[in-house]
Amino acid sequence: MRHYFRFLLMAVVLFTCATSPKAVQAEDALKRFAVLPFTVHGPDQYAYLGQGVQTMLTSRLKWADRFEDVDRPFIAQIVPTTPTSQEEAQTALAALGTDYLIFGSVTILGDQASLDAHVLDAQGNDFPHSAQVPLNDLIPALEGVAREINAQVFGRRQEQIAQPHSGQPARPSGPSHPDLIYNEYGPERTPYHLNPEILYTGSADAPGRWRSQALPFASLGMVVGDANGDGTNEIFLLTDNKILAYHVIDNKLMPLAEYAAPTRVQCLNINLLDINRDGFQEIIVSAILEETPRSFILNFIDGRFTLLDDRIPLYLNVVRHPPDFQPILVGQRKGRNRLFDSGVHEVLRMDGNLELGTPLNLPREANVFNFTFLPQDNDFKIVIADHRDKLRVFSSTSSFQSVTDESYAGSALGLEMDDTLPGLGQDRHADEMMSYYYIPSRLVPVRLGRDTAWNLLANRNISLSAQFFARYRYFPQGEIHSLFWDGINLNINWKTRRIRGTVVDYGLADVMNDGRTELFVLVNTHPGVTGFTQRRTVLLTYALDLDAVPDTGTTLDIGLE
Repeated sequence: MRHYFRFLLMAVVLFTCATSPKAVQAEDALKRFAVLPFTVHGPDQYAYLGQGVQTMLTSRLKWADRFEDVDRPFIAQIVPTTPTSQEEAQTALAALGTDYLIFGSVTILGDQASLDAHVLDAQGNDFPHSAQVPLNDLIPALEGVAREINAQVFGRRQEQIAQPHSGQPARPSGPSHPDLIYNEYGPERTPYHLNPEILYTGSADAPGRWRSQALPFASLGMVVGDANGDGTNEIFLLTDNKILAYHVIDNKLMPLAEYAAPTRVQCLNINLLDINRDGFQEIIVSAILEETPRSFILNFIDGRFTLLDDRIPLYLNVVRHPPDFQPILVGQRKGRNRLFDSGVHEVLRMDGNLELGTPLNLPREANVFNFTFLPQDNDFKIVIADHRDKLRVFSSTSSFQSVTDESYAGSALGLEMDDTLPGLGQDRHADEMMSYYYIPSRLVPVRLGRDTAWNLLANRNISLSAQFFARYRYFPQGEIHSLFWDGINLNINWKTRRIRGTVVDYGLADVMNDGRTELFVLVNTHPGVTGFTQRRTVLLTYALDLDAVPDTGTTLDIGLE
C-alpha cells in the first residue's frame, strides 16, 4: 500500500509538471517561417510568378499565435538569391533565424506548369511538395500545396485553417447571398453582404433591387453625379448624338433636359469632372465627326445644358491617376493614317483652350480609352483591355505581368481603323486583321472601405456568336465581375449572375438619392439579331449593404466622379 501511494504521488507530480504553464508554453511556442521568392524556369513574361508564389504561400501559411512569417524586405536583404542546394538552404535558414524555410521553383513549358516546393526545418529535415498542372490551374495547385504544408508539416487541421485571425469573425463557407457568387480561391477577408438581387429575371420590386422602365432608345454610356451643385445626383445617359438628364421620382426615371449634338457627330463615351474647379462638375463627351475627334464639354445648371467647349480635336477620358488617385482628364490625338497618335497625355486648360500636357507613363498597348490604374497598397497595377477583349496587367513600371483567360470589357461601339494599327498590341498576321476597333467598356477601380482591398469592376458580355453590323456588335447577356490581383493574375472576388441584354455601362453611386450606394448597370435590351432597331435602355440598381463592410464609417472610394 505504501508503494502504491508513493507511485500515485509520483504520477501526480509528473502530471503537474507536464501541464504546467511552462510546458504548455513550450508546446505552443510561436514559430517563424520564411518563404523565399520561387525560381521561375520559362519565358521572361512569367518572371513575376516568383514573387507571386511567395506572397500567396505566405498568406496561406500564417497561423495566428502559432506561426508568423518573416518580413519580405528582411528576406531579400539576408537571402538575395534562391538556394540551389540543401546546404545553401540550411545556411539561409540559419541566417534568417527561422524554424522553417520554404523555397522552390516553377517551371513553365507551353501551357503546362510544374511546381516544386521544399520545406526545410531547423533539424535539416526536408519536406518536398510538388504538382504538375495546366498553367491556368496554378493557383488551385498552390492552394493544395499550402494545405499539404499546413497539415503535414505544421500539424494544422483543416478547421483551424478555416479560422480567421483572432478578433475577426469567421468567413462564411459559401456566398453570403445566393445571387452573389464568390471565388473559392479568394483571399481571406472579413465577410460582408453586398445584398443585391442580381437575377435580371427576378421581381422588379424585390428588396434592394430596382429596374427602371424601358426607355425608347439604345444607350452608349452613363454617369451619375451632382452636376448642378444642388446636393442631389443626376443621371446622364449618352446615345449616338444626345445627352439626356434624368432623376428618379416615384421609382421612375423622369427626364430633366436633353442636349442634341449635330447629327453627323458620333458620341463615344461620357464622364464627369470639375475641370474648372468652380464646384460644378462638367459633362465631358468624347466624340468624332467623320472619323476625326470632335469632343465637347457641357454644364448642367438650372435644369438645362450649356455648351462650354466644342470641336475639341482630342479623344477624351477621365482616369484616377497615381499617387493620390484623384481623377484627371486625359486625351490623345488621332494619328496620321492610324486611329491613335502615340502617347496618352493629361489635358490642361491653357489660354482658354484644352491642350495636351504631360504624357502618362503607360505601356505601348495603352490608348486613351482602354486602361486604368488599380491601387495596390503603396503601389499600383496598370490594367489594359486589349483588342481581343482580354485584360492585360502591367506593373507600375509598365512591365507585363499577366493576361486574363476570360474576355472582359467588350463593347458594341467600334471605330474604323487601319488593319496594321500600332499601339494596340496587334501583329500583322492576315487572320488577325481587324476592320474596327471596339472601344472597351470602362474599368472601374472600387474599394468598399479604407481597410479593404481595391477591386476592379469589369463587364463580361457573353455571346456564343457575336453578330456584327457595321460599327456595332450585340451581346444577348452579360455579367459584372469584381476582380482582384492575387499576386499572379486578376481573380474573381465576386460576380453577378447573368443579366439579359448588352451591358453598356456600370459603376457605384447613390442613384436613388436615398443616402445609399448602389451598383448600377445600364443595359440595352436584346430583342434578337433581326430586331436590333427595337433595342431599349433599362437601368438596374442593386443596393449595397456597406454597413457590414469592415472599418465602416469611411467613405466609399470609386473610380467615377
